Amino acid sequence: MALNGDQKQLLEWYKQGNTRAVPRHGLTEQTMANTNSKLYTNKDMARICNVSEASMTNLVKSLGLVPVKTGKYGRKYYNSKDLKKIKIHYKNKAKSVANSSRSTIKDNIIKQQQNHIEDLKAQIKTLNHQLEVKDNQIETQNQQLKQNTQLLSQAHILTLQAQKSKDDESEKVQKQPETVSKDTHGWIWKIFH
Repeated sequence: MALNGDQKQLLEWYKQGNTRAVPRHGLTEQTMANTNSKLYTNKDMARICNVSEASMTNLVKSLGLVPVKTGKYGRKYYNSKDLKKIKIHYKNKAKSVANSSRSTIKDNIIKQQQNHIEDLKAQIKTLNHQLEVKDNQIETQNQQLKQNTQLLSQAHILTLQAQKSKDDESEKVQKQPETVSKDTHGWIWKIFH
């Protein structure tokens, strides 16, 4: 099929992304689609740009790209113009990252690390203070334990002394009635005898 100048212009527009067919010029959308050499799915474009398929799907949505056709099972096909837009997007993204100053990035990292060090120093200071408090508590408890031990020892000694004096008294009481009873028996016996 030989194409006239208008039809060639239509094909050029179609390749650039203008997918509406103009039937009065004798071209259908099918004819125009057949002249387009390559269609790309999200997966194809993702592979070409070295990104994940999910990233490509999100980019296609954010750029508002309209698929040239939808295939079996809802697969969307995009033309080479859309692929060029995506490639330009990723080139600009790479340039913006490369243009950012490395010293700024280093300064940010250093600042973050210094902040982290200050936080750690504050934590160490707090922990040291807590250790001092615990050491003081332990020292106080040790002193109380010594006092309790001394009091217990004294109480034990006093208990032993009290028991000994009680035993001595009971011994005296036991000895005393014997002598009294002997004397009393002896006295009474002397009176009546």
